[in-house]
Amino acid sequence: MTVSFPLTEKRSADELRRHLSSHNLTCPGNCSVTVKCHVAHVSSFLSYALSTARTAW
Repeated sequence: MTVSFPLTEKRSADELRRHLSSHNLTCPGNCSVTVKCHVAHVSSFLSYALSTARTAW
């Protein structure tokens, strides 16, 4: 499953990595993160954790 996370000045890629780790998603352990200019694409086989992280983002 792949989900997009919007990035802003207040929500950076580092903030996203901390947020993902609070939902037990670690890169490169069980997810992969691709950071573009204003969006990050996160892929993981843990769909419930990923969707919960996206909802809380």
